[in-house]
Amino acid sequence: MTGLAIPGLAAPAPAIAKTTGPRELRQEDFLLLLTTQLKAQDPLSPMDNSQFVAQLAQFATVAGVTEISVGLNRLATTLEGDTRSSAPLWLGRVVAGPDGAEGLVDQVMLDPKGDHILIMSNGRRLALRDARFVA
Repeated sequence: MTGLAIPGLAAPAPAIAKTTGPRELRQEDFLLLLTTQLKAQDPLSPMDNSQFVAQLAQFATVAGVTEISVGLNRLATTLEGDTRSSAPLWLGRVVAGPDGAEGLVDQVMLDPKGDHILIMSNGRRLALRDARFVA
């Protein structure tokens, strides 16, 4: 049977990389699926406008959630590294150092290098980075 050849319709499907397990879909994956769908649609029966708008809205939502996630991760990293904001949490708490010795924190001070030092009721000093909560 002879017919009209349409370029691209008889082309083999692109090779898909095999993975060893499930992976998270990224924004790029969603965009690839959307553009592939647009390329493969029947020109005589195009996608319904409402479906297309819904998919674009989903794409915008994915992009927005990704930006929020990046921002929250950045904020968490900042707060994690900002011991000044967490210093009051150590006051009145029992902490232990790397050697296992425990003590009640009475004060928190900065040393000349800018590191936080916990001063315990027994007079012992402990760098904040080396301390862990006991009670």
